[in-house]
Amino acid sequence: MFYYQEITLIEQAEISVYFIWSKLYTQLHLALVEVKDQNDKVNIGISFPEYRFSEEKGMWFLGTKLRLIANSDEVLHNLKIKNWLSRLSDYVDITSIREVPAHKITGYVSFSRKQVKTNAERLARYRVKSGDIDFAEAVLRYQNIVTRTDLPFIQLNSLNNKHPFRLFIEKQEKEQSPGFLFSTYGLSPLCAVPEFIT
Repeated sequence: MFYYQEITLIEQAEISVYFIWSKLYTQLHLALVEVKDQNDKVNIGISFPEYRFSEEKGMWFLGTKLRLIANSDEVLHNLKIKNWLSRLSDYVDITSIREVPAHKITGYVSFSRKQVKTNAERLARYRVKSGDIDFAEAVLRYQNIVTRTDLPFIQLNSLNNKHPFRLFIEKQEKEQSPGFLFSTYGLSPLCAVPEFIT
């Protein structure tokens, strides 16, 4: 038995949906950190029901919906996501907690963080700290390992050092998994969440 709560981003003329994703996900991450276990895991998974590929733009999009999914309504109730997102009330709509309609489940998927090396200069700065190579040489070496991706991402700032980073999100088809533990971003490469039509 699964329960979910859906958050819909309200598109604004003056504020981009990407900016709203950033603010929403920052607060969501903080909320999940508050309910994590001793292994830094949570029993709430994230789903993006509008995750899709745009042929026109040649890239993936998250859409404007996010689902919080748990094995019990109590788990979602204890998260108190409406309190965490109260400052964003003009930009998001949050449903009540509902039971996932079992007869409308179309399959199971995982949403996971994909680490992508996207910046040769940043990688070079880390290498220079070792003291065995200068910056120009490090940049030349790292230009060959920089990778590109068309995966959708959410721009966030690290809670530790405030540095910006992109949280790339990958979707994969899965079988229903016996486990149900996720990172404090609500993501897991192993644990599956149900996909369903409302």
